[in-house]
Amino acid sequence: MLRPTLVLLCLAMPALADESPWLGDWAADPDWCAQAGRTGEVPEAPLRITDSELLGYENRCRITETDPLQILPGAELVLECVAEGETFADARLLVIDAADSMLMLVPGAEPLRLSRCPDGAAAE
Repeated sequence: MLRPTLVLLCLAMPALADESPWLGDWAADPDWCAQAGRTGEVPEAPLRITDSELLGYENRCRITETDPLQILPGAELVLECVAEGETFADARLLVIDAADSMLMLVPGAEPLRLSRCPDGAAAE
């Protein structure tokens, strides 16, 4: 139900030029971008999404399948995750709704708005 609603809301939005605009560091709070070099180590650090994994605090997911959305810029990621010693299958729907803004939809949870961290945002 949520996916069709997003499609209708964003039909008029132009596609972004980047083929994989979801790659990079993304934070629920832009202040967390200062901790980009510590992703996975501290709770208030951004998520890192690469071609092969999604890394967060106390969890690491291998991306086993990437299905780019056909109408909207974004993708559905099929994941194999490890968190607190447990391995499980998961999925994320990523919808880029502006150049530096993304909605992450997790089954059974509220959508999470993330902001892209600028390159070189990590504190030295």
